[in-house]
Amino acid sequence: MPGGIDYSKWDKIDYGSDDESSNAEDDTPTVTRLDEPSAVTFSSKGVDVKPSQHLSTQNSGVKPVSKDVPTSEPVTQLERKKTVLTKNGSAYIDPETKNEIYWCQDRNETILSIRYDHESIQSKNIRVDVTGALKYEDRHAAVGVDSDIGAVKGSKGKIVVSAVENSKSRIILQGYLGYPIHLSENESEVDWEIDVTDPDMKMIRVSFQKAVPMQGLTVWWSRPLLHFPEIDVVSDIDGRNLPSNDGSGEKNKHDEWKQSWDDAHKMFREKIKNREKEVIDIHG
Repeated sequence: MPGGIDYSKWDKIDYGSDDESSNAEDDTPTVTRLDEPSAVTFSSKGVDVKPSQHLSTQNSGVKPVSKDVPTSEPVTQLERKKTVLTKNGSAYIDPETKNEIYWCQDRNETILSIRYDHESIQSKNIRVDVTGALKYEDRHAAVGVDSDIGAVKGSKGKIVVSAVENSKSRIILQGYLGYPIHLSENESEVDWEIDVTDPDMKMIRVSFQKAVPMQGLTVWWSRPLLHFPEIDVVSDIDGRNLPSNDGSGEKNKHDEWKQSWDDAHKMFREKIKNREKEVIDIHG
């Protein structure tokens, strides 16, 4: 019978490891804290750490931008906000108060956004007073509503935005409405609020519900207040500056319609003015 297996050749094998020769601290993983975004490269030569900004600028040839240099992002956001606040409207600096006014409109509503000095005026002291608004039931019957409020010809109402402090009133904006408005259903005052979405640009937002001569008719405002500059209600309104099907142009059609409407409105007022009183015998 052949001899057994000779295990002596494994007698000198070292069952230990390199880790056993090191102390206990070597068993703890080492974590390196990077102070900035970096690129870590592993290779046969070891680990190479370089700042990401250094790599990107080295490859592109662009000089790194200092963190102290302001970017244009806040300006972009502000311009975007102003674009929304002036859609189908405009921006205006009130000559009396020097406040920035933005107004926009759609088919049913005009919104007045008034930027005010929020550092010296507390929101709780702001007052908005609007006179001349029609009742909700009369929203489709705004005919012959020239109120001449304050002896201002053609005015359809008046708005006064003020701040009351120490029993004194500080005017933020005042003016006369150029178009008739109506109140919301079951409301006795015009809707308004303080917009604080931007702490550095707080605004007073006043909503005007458009009153029209008849249901289904859309009236685009050329200005919300009589002392504001007018816009072109064709070229400055989205979707209205397109040529008409017959090639005559939307603006020409609008001018013709406006002239016809003005003539009809004038005739209506003359008829009311010259109408004779009729005596009715109620006693039978």
